[in-house]
Amino acid sequence: MNRSGVARWRLVCLISLGVFLGLGLAVYATGALPGDMFLLRELAAWDGGLTSELARSVNHAGRAQVLVPATILLFWLSPAARRRWWLWCAVLSGAPLLQNVLKFFVGRPRPNGLSFGFPSGDVTAATAFALVLIYLASRERLGRGPRLAIAALAACLMLAVGWARIIRYAHWPSDVLGGFLLGTCCAAAAAWWETSRSEVLAPER
Repeated sequence: MNRSGVARWRLVCLISLGVFLGLGLAVYATGALPGDMFLLRELAAWDGGLTSELARSVNHAGRAQVLVPATILLFWLSPAARRRWWLWCAVLSGAPLLQNVLKFFVGRPRPNGLSFGFPSGDVTAATAFALVLIYLASRERLGRGPRLAIAALAACLMLAVGWARIIRYAHWPSDVLGGFLLGTCCAAAAAWWETSRSEVLAPER
């Protein structure tokens, strides 16, 4: 991996971290952000019939019963994943644990008021998995078409989980945005470290 790869993941990590911290401070200071209620009502208006069933199914994609088997499958199929399996396990388990801690610092209730919601745990986990998948696909000997297809499927996964969490009144839109940012930051930090190590260990030519 060349230096541009290291710089790219470093930039993604630092930008997502900065935006996440800014969003978290805004949520802590003001509660529901401008547009939160509007977007929640607009999206929730579609919750009914087939849409409701779809959201209920997609809702599980950010949870351990789906992501753990998906991670095992990823390790089975990807030599790049197996080379530093401990790093990816740390990211995919650490990101959901981190969001649980951050929820108590921010302390904003969900729309249903049952518990704290910022950032969304399901979205954090799904996003971290999606970004790790995209990164590892770039490390495999795949053509451009398969890599783009994997990236598109991974992006659809995390976006669908975010959509489902909103229309089921489980999270405010800003909770979902926070989950996207935190999951991206955690996965990008691991990719940044891994690309840096790969560059250091690569033999000189």
